[in-house]
Amino acid sequence: MHCSTKPHTSGQRSIQRTILTSILLILGLPLTLAFQHERHTDVPVNPTTIPEYDSVAGVVMYWNPYNNPAYDQIATAVIEHIQPRATVFMQTNNQTHEMDMINNLEDHDVTISDIVFIDVYGDRIWIRDHGPFSIYDNDTLAFVGFDDLATGHGDQDLPERLAGFWELNYYDFSHIIFDGGNYLVDNHNRLFATQRLYTNNQNIPQSDIDTILESYMGIESIFIFNDLVDDYWGHLDMQIKLLNDTSFIISSVDEGHHDHYVLENNYAALQAIDHPEGKTYQIEQIPKAENWKTYINSFIVNDAVLVPVYDHPNDSLALHTYQSLLPDKEIIGINADAMIQWEGAIHCITNQLPPFYAQEEDDDENGDDDENGDDGNDTNTVEPGSAITNDALHVQPNPASDVVMISFMINRRDNYSLRIFDSRGNTIRNIDIPAWHAGNYRIPLDTRDMDSGIYIVRLTSSEESWHVRLIVP
Repeated sequence: MHCSTKPHTSGQRSIQRTILTSILLILGLPLTLAFQHERHTDVPVNPTTIPEYDSVAGVVMYWNPYNNPAYDQIATAVIEHIQPRATVFMQTNNQTHEMDMINNLEDHDVTISDIVFIDVYGDRIWIRDHGPFSIYDNDTLAFVGFDDLATGHGDQDLPERLAGFWELNYYDFSHIIFDGGNYLVDNHNRLFATQRLYTNNQNIPQSDIDTILESYMGIESIFIFNDLVDDYWGHLDMQIKLLNDTSFIISSVDEGHHDHYVLENNYAALQAIDHPEGKTYQIEQIPKAENWKTYINSFIVNDAVLVPVYDHPNDSLALHTYQSLLPDKEIIGINADAMIQWEGAIHCITNQLPPFYAQEEDDDENGDDDENGDDGNDTNTVEPGSAITNDALHVQPNPASDVVMISFMINRRDNYSLRIFDSRGNTIRNIDIPAWHAGNYRIPLDTRDMDSGIYIVRLTSSEESWHVRLIVP
């Protein structure tokens, strides 16, 4: 089944915004309860959603190592391939958890050069579903939060915790079930989802949900597809993905399989969608491995796509299809056979952060302004006051013992760089930290390959600089 809402006129949009308060009251949610986050109690200004195929500044993940060796291998592989392309923000629950992650990465020969640990509690690996949903609110990053279909876990309020960590505007709709795996957007303010967007919320009128999505996320059109028979969660990211502004992929299974006609109908629905600029969509079907292991649950991170593979003959066809549709990106297969029976893969365990500030222009329709995919990281926004808390740049342990942790607290948004110099002034490590918001950060440094001596750790903003000495015995 396929349906879409017609793009709203400006008059319709104005009317819907004026009745939003009434809708929330009908839902039994007074404004003071519907917007519980203390940093914002109004609607976003010119809200805009951000497609996954646009620039990615960071990726948030949660992982508890040594519980499942097979999953450890998947998580470390994902982190390894994200690192050269975006900052990996790992949620950490305590120092032991943090060191377990470092040790496990090293067990799998993964460098830790572009991993940043953030003090945001995590409970489950499925961060895609828990959120947050990123939007631009008056061209500044903000989060929207919903509830998810899973029960009995501690990450229902994860979007609010992340918004609090980065001091971002946050809009809470935790009375609505909307999993991130069922959320796909393009750069024309159009949303693609399965019918679970509505059937998971039987007590909320469809029009109310549509109004919230428009007013808080800028969604103007919604395209609905049937969910798969054998998918308990009903997520679109297990069957359909938009790779760029003009390319879709969709799973297929053998005739006679109970999902065959569902996927064929959804394929026909994709073919019936008109591009808003009159362009032609390329739509390719990718057969599932063993009729149930999907290749669609991939993750686009700037100049690369991380694709789940299963040591199956269909792997090569899947990777070739991605490459033919995205010739300028590196297609990387990661064996996800150990987790696909959990009804999720690479997309489910990652959640991308766009640049903290919207870019003025984007010359490439795929959202990549340069070949490295790291556009959108620059900003001229500098807030008053000292950027770093006094005496807050620390290196521990010092003198060093294998891995040391560089920790600091940012007070204001700015561009930062962290550099390590040896005694001759040579830079041995450089980390750019573009447009980060306020927060406590810890960055690991492996000193085992460093010569004995005294090093300088220097943190620099656009206007200030701080340094500490590091002794490597």
